[in-house]
Amino acid sequence: MQTNVQLRLGVNNHIVENADVLVAQFRSDSGYAYYRYTPLTPPDRLVVEDLAVTLLVNSWAGWQAALSLIENSYSIDLSELPQKPLEQTDLQEREKVAEVISVLANLKGFAVSLATKLLHKKRPSLIPILDNQAIFGAYLNPDWPASRSPQDSVKSSERVLKALNQITFDLIRPENICAWEQLQKIEPELTRIEIFDSIWWMYFRKLEPVKR
Repeated sequence: MQTNVQLRLGVNNHIVENADVLVAQFRSDSGYAYYRYTPLTPPDRLVVEDLAVTLLVNSWAGWQAALSLIENSYSIDLSELPQKPLEQTDLQEREKVAEVISVLANLKGFAVSLATKLLHKKRPSLIPILDNQAIFGAYLNPDWPASRSPQDSVKSSERVLKALNQITFDLIRPENICAWEQLQKIEPELTRIEIFDSIWWMYFRKLEPVKR
């Protein structure tokens, strides 16, 4: 199998070397258990129990988010989301995805990071985890890593759509296709955006490690 798999990611065209190694290293992260877990909750409706699995990906889920789901879950219809992988969507479909993410992100106790960690388990091939730092502070920031990524919460559908469009571009750009095929052989049970998420997260944390 090919080694030193290389990807080109983000608005600054970061050349991510050894993506295959990063995928393997991610198996030691609690996020790997999150991806491998199959929810028992309804696929087209949000319930309080959906918050539990997000703890595996360092979510800040609290009582306000739980209360928001109790009060608003029936008003968020997931059945209208595209039934296809993100890399196969068109702009209009991504606009719909961004709208649903934004609606949830604007509920009390939520921002886009927790919203997408919750929604990803409903559509694991469609909705990437849009972490405030790793995505909006780094992946979409042409100045990163020269400037440390900010932690501002994101809630607008416009910014969410920008992230979805850039990720889609990286999932299908010609210079990455061979790499995605090789990486899929390493983790055949993960979707392409789950592989993307795990690689970018590991790459991000190597350049901006957590201070303990």
